[in-house]
Amino acid sequence: MTSEGKKNQGSSPAPRKGRPKAADDAQRRKHLIDVTTALFLEHGYQGVTMSKIAAAAHVSLNTVYRVFPSKPDLFAALVGEHRRSMVDLPGDYDDLPIAEALERIFFVNLDAGAEQRRFGMAQMLVAEAERSPELGAVFLGEGPEYTRKLLTDWLTRQRDLGRIEIADAGTVAKMLMDIAFGAPGSRRKGAPAWDAIVDRNTHLKICFAIVARGMAV
Repeated sequence: MTSEGKKNQGSSPAPRKGRPKAADDAQRRKHLIDVTTALFLEHGYQGVTMSKIAAAAHVSLNTVYRVFPSKPDLFAALVGEHRRSMVDLPGDYDDLPIAEALERIFFVNLDAGAEQRRFGMAQMLVAEAERSPELGAVFLGEGPEYTRKLLTDWLTRQRDLGRIEIADAGTVAKMLMDIAFGAPGSRRKGAPAWDAIVDRNTHLKICFAIVARGMAV
């Protein structure tokens, strides 16, 4: 073998590094959630099979089951995704005034289009949860109950930092959820509707300012 050949043999390029598996899995998970959301909104939970999800996502059925072992697991993921569109926690708001932090946490400045998408998703999830005790338990655990825990943890931290004064963080968390999700414009049954999304945003800003003053040290 020539010296040049030996040189080439010894300096062969290192194997190319592939895309990190964790990144691929996260991207695949998000893709499946997006596809499933669209299918559930169009056909309902009962009208969608795992095979239909695989076909719409252009992946194998085995891939779907590897990421989500069952359809209730997919439903739980959708509830979690919706929760994150309703409450931006965990998050670092320690440098913000409490009222402004609450506005950020509850997406007060949401535009009408985003609010409509959240509403459509909420309608579908609640409707499916009401039809099935199993899905109802999943919805409560990944939705309202988890939201209250996140808020309770955040409020407890603010109290520990000396930024607010409250007796029971869990009670305050529930009150904030009632304000944000039970207010007029939330579109719950019997709730009066806003004429425009700006009215909802203004209403919540006023409410959160009052709450912040009430918790002030």
